[in-house]
Amino acid sequence: MFSSFHSKLRNFLLITFFCVLFLSCRKNEHSIIPETFVDFTIRLTDPLFIDLNAIGNSVIVDYSYFGPNSAGYKNHGIIVYRASQVEFYAFDRTCTWEETLDQAVDLDLPTDLSAECPKCGSEYVLPSFASPTKDGPAIYPLKQYRTEYSAMKNTVRVYNFP
Repeated sequence: MFSSFHSKLRNFLLITFFCVLFLSCRKNEHSIIPETFVDFTIRLTDPLFIDLNAIGNSVIVDYSYFGPNSAGYKNHGIIVYRASQVEFYAFDRTCTWEETLDQAVDLDLPTDLSAECPKCGSEYVLPSFASPTKDGPAIYPLKQYRTEYSAMKNTVRVYNFP
């Protein structure tokens, strides 16, 4: 009887230990990039955004398009990526390695599937929600904004507040 109690206690403690370990090792899901108001709409018929008509392409939207509402954190701009016929993702261009470096990531071509920080070499894979690769020092993905696609209007809205 006494042995059975110790066995149950040991199992309970082991399960508790692994639950605490698992929960404490979860990735921090919050972005290290501070909130910045973003709200703009892209017309996919606009020649500036013609690259977004092909799946897998991306464009950079900056201050010149819609002022501070399209500039992202510290006016670095926003990458809009077309993942499928109806899915678009938007990411702040601010490198997440050290926000204080004030560095924006770059795209070489609209067909690039990754963005790279010229300062630290961190590379972010756009189809993987802008998660960093293991080649650079960044451990957090690029800050993501909400998107809303309207096939009827042929527009993509990028925003972060309802």
